[in-house]
Amino acid sequence: MRFLLVATLLIFLRVSQAFSPVIRNNFISKTGLFAKSGKKKKKPNDGTIAKNRIAYRNYEIIETLEAGISLKGTEVKSIREGKMNLRDGYCRASNDGRGVSLFNVHIGKHSMSSEYFQHEERRIRPLLVHKEQARKLKKQTEATGLTMVPLKAYFNEENKLKIQIALCRGKNARDKRQTIKDRENKREANRIMKNFRVG
Repeated sequence: MRFLLVATLLIFLRVSQAFSPVIRNNFISKTGLFAKSGKKKKKPNDGTIAKNRIAYRNYEIIETLEAGISLKGTEVKSIREGKMNLRDGYCRASNDGRGVSLFNVHIGKHSMSSEYFQHEERRIRPLLVHKEQARKLKKQTEATGLTMVPLKAYFNEENKLKIQIALCRGKNARDKRQTIKDRENKREANRIMKNFRVG
């Protein structure tokens, strides 16, 4: 019985091959015949919402830190829709050194909420860090002239929003040119290696 079924399928494939490759491809994909062995590689979903690419270009990153953020309900809904922009954002420790706040980060208004429940788009948002971490960041920014910049926003495994902040030192024009030169050299080397095949 199985032999007859397989033989009929092969005959059908031969006939459809003569008539139309589209029919054959649709039949193979729908029935699952001749499927590729192995699993499909999936892109890792790290939950990243927004990245601050300009920070990587304008600053030399010295140290990074993960912090939570205090948000309102409409802000969380807007962030899930992808309405967050870290481009102009920066962080500053409070005067008493007990906390860190996030300034100038734009979170768009939620489309389905009424005006009464809406949030301010560029309000100051407190970051959730330990007191010791906040004091350490305050000392480093005051003494050595470093800047705190948000690098990216993402949802962690527990589905909580986290902000990756970094202690950075600003690059001058010469450093930026050197970074661009190194990146171009790396691209050229990768292109040569890709095109060079043995055999």
